[in-house]
This record gives sequence, structure tokens and C-alpha cells, in this order.
Amino acid sequence: MSIHRFTVLVFSVGVLALLGAGRLQAQAPPGFEVPSQTEPADVGEDAAARALRSLYVPDGLTSDQAVERVLAISPALKRTSALVLIAKGAAVQAMSGLVPRLDLQGRHSQLSPVQTQGLVSGENADLINDVIEEVQDPAAQFLWDRLFAFQFPALTRQTDFDATLSYSFTGALAQSLPAYRAAKESKVAVQYQIEAENNNVAFDGRQAYYEYARAEAGLAVGKFALDAAVSQRKETEALVGAGSAARVDLMRVQAQEEAARVAVEQANLGLQVAARTLQALMLTDQLPSLGEDLSEPVTGIPTGNEAQLQAQAYQERPDLLALRKYIDVKHHELRSANGGRAPDLLVRASAQYSNPNLRVVPQQERFIGTWEVGAAIRWSPNDTVNAQGLSRRLQGELEQAYADVTILEQQVRIDVARGYHGIEAAQKALQSARLGLNASREGYRVTREQLQAGIVNTTTLLQAQSELIRAQVDVVESAIGLRIAKATLLRAIGETP
Repeated sequence: MSIHRFTVLVFSVGVLALLGAGRLQAQAPPGFEVPSQTEPADVGEDAAARALRSLYVPDGLTSDQAVERVLAISPALKRTSALVLIAKGAAVQAMSGLVPRLDLQGRHSQLSPVQTQGLVSGENADLINDVIEEVQDPAAQFLWDRLFAFQFPALTRQTDFDATLSYSFTGALAQSLPAYRAAKESKVAVQYQIEAENNNVAFDGRQAYYEYARAEAGLAVGKFALDAAVSQRKETEALVGAGSAARVDLMRVQAQEEAARVAVEQANLGLQVAARTLQALMLTDQLPSLGEDLSEPVTGIPTGNEAQLQAQAYQERPDLLALRKYIDVKHHELRSANGGRAPDLLVRASAQYSNPNLRVVPQQERFIGTWEVGAAIRWSPNDTVNAQGLSRRLQGELEQAYADVTILEQQVRIDVARGYHGIEAAQKALQSARLGLNASREGYRVTREQLQAGIVNTTTLLQAQSELIRAQVDVVESAIGLRIAKATLLRAIGETP
């Protein structure tokens, strides 16, 4: 219900014989009704029900609808959901280290020219030449001359295609496998995080909804208090004019009126803040109307004693489960880091198809294929030192995670206690507010009869009427408090508020 629905209702109270002047009664907001003269005082739960329905607007926004809207567009929930993609990416990245590595390469190079030599070269070239001249057979001499003049070709362009398949046993078993397990556990932890964020967002939306309802009720009673102060000021002015009251009484009443105006402005500010909070969570500029009947009984309150609810929270609270799963992730990451300190056992196979193939002597200007298989053990002190540093950092993070679990368990215990005893206090407050409302209604009825009999004046009636409105607001606030306490307890034990 919006504030513009608080229209002014004027109540006539009759003419007092002693004062000889008319009196005006202060207005009451819709739902905060003053009983008529013929209405019986004992109305039981009906009085509280009317007060609780004072903020209800048919087809308006309910708290469940507000929570559904907030969950659908919450940027915080979307941000947390994005962690699933991060966890999946880490799992794929780690899994790549579990399979053999395949490298494919194609290359074309322009080589610099080099000076080549023949079959016979060096300092003994002249001596070999003399020996060839002593050969008597012309054919043999011709052959040796050709061999002596032969030079190996020097090709300056090369095109090759290379495929290499390698597998690191140390990297796969000691590093990639624990990293893959850590990534899989991270996905589970993220799901718990999403559930926890979902509960937090739902609680924020429901709390904002009820705070807005509370702010509307607060402004309603503030407006009524102001109207009551205005009526009292007019009455006092009449009494002062008739000489039946001192001017200092009028000044006191005027001060009360101004204080009531300040209270209305403060209540209006609180309403605007509550409205903007709810609008911001729902990402809308439309002023919501409250479509929840607060007179309906509150259902779905968790059962069990405090110890049972605390045990349930330890087992089902999603943020606690996420943190415990995070410890498993850190254990796997620590094993992966420790695996980086060991020497790496590597097997490798490659095939090359190139023109020219440098393994072929002499070089030939055509594509020739060759292959290679082998195994190696490699170790680098730098990698060991780096892995040692990473291991120590992860050990520190693991210790922090254990401490965080303990801190969160303590907080869970506090949250459950706050929610459990908050439910008890809210239920008792609502019961007391209902009794107080019945008492205020009876007090107002008696005061009105006294006014008609000339025993009291209008000021006393206005005070009784203000107490009645305050009692009705207490019923509304108690009902809201019970609903917020229920949401608090549900979130504390790990359920959606």
C-alpha cells in the first residue's frame, strides 16, 4: 500500500456541555480503525486481524514474489554462478596434462650459404693429387680425378613438417592428476557457494520487503500522531480563548505538534530508504504495493530444539559445506605442488618429413621422412625451488581454511541461537501485542464514555486513541518481526528463507 492511500477520516465526538464547544477527533490511517460507539469491546482476534490487514493491497506484491524477482536478477548470484565456468575450465586445463602431448609443426626456412668440402680435402690435397697422377690405369685415374673434384651440395631452402608425441609420467601422475581432482572438488564447492549465495539473496529480499512494510506502518502512525497533535492544539487554542487554559499549555501543545511533524519527516525518510532498498534489489523504479496479508498465520517455522537445529546447520549449511570442500581442494593442490619437486620422466616420439632432410648426407632436394623415439629424465633446481615455495604457500592457505571452518562453525552456532530465540521472542511479542491491542480498545471505549459523561476532556480521548493506534502498529510490527525471525532461522540452518 502506498502512502497516498492514507486519507483523512474525521470523527465527530459530540458537544461537551461543560466546555460549550465542538471537539474534533484526529484521523486514523486505513486499517488503523477506531471502534465505533456501538462496537463491543471484546472483539478478540478480529481487532488484531484488522490491524494486520491494514497494509494489505489485493493483487499486490507478496514477499515470495519479491524474493523470486530478486533471485532472478541478482547480480551477486550471477557472479557466484560464474564460478562454475571457472571450475570447469580448471578441470579441462588439468585434464590436458593427463594425456600425451602432441606437437605439430610446419616450417619453411631460408638458410645462409655455407662453404662445403669434397671427399678429399685438407693439407694432404697435393700429396693425394700426386698419387693420382701415378695411377697407370686411365679409367682409374679418371675416377679418382672426379672423386677428388667432387663437392657436397649446399641447399639454402628447407621445408619440413614435424609431429612429436611426448608424455611426462611425473607431470601427469604427480601434478596433473591431483590438479584435476582439485578442479573436480572445486566444482562441488562452487555449487555449495551458489546455494549459500541464493539463501543470502533470498533473505535480503524478504527482509527488504518486510522492512518496507514496517516503514509504511511507521509513517502511518506518525501521520496519525501529527493529526492528533493538530486537533489537540486547536482544542487548546479554544480553551485559551475561553480563559479555561493557560497560554503555557498552548505553547507546550505547539511544541508537541512540531515534534510530531519532525517524526513524520523522519518516518517518511525511512520509508523512502526502505522503498529504494527494495527497488534496488528488484531492479525496478516502480513503487511496490504490499500484497501480503499479515493476519495470516506464519507457517513453515523449523521444529526442534536449539541443539537439534544447530546439528542440522553443521550438516546442511551450504557455506560451511563449501568451506570444508575447499579444504579438500587445497589438499589436492598441495599434492600437485609437491609433485613438481620430483625429477621428470619423459618419453618422446617424433616423425619428420622435410626437404632437405638434414639427417641425409649428402643433402638432397626432395622430401624424405625420418623418425625418432627416446626417453629422458630431466630435473631443474629452479623448478624444485619454485614447487617448494608453492607448497609452503598452499600449506599456509590450508591452515587458514581450517581456521575459517572453526570461525564459521562458531558463527553458525550464533546464527542458530539468534534465529531460534528470535522466533520465541517474536511469538511472545505478537501474543503480547494482541493482548495490548484488546486492552487499548477497551481503554478507548471507557474513555469515550467518560468524555460523553463530561468526566474527561478531548485531550484524554486523543491520548487513548493514540495508544490504540500504537497498539495496532505493535501488532503489525510483531507480525513482521516473526516473519523476519523465521527467515533468519531458515538461513541459519541452511534452508532458503
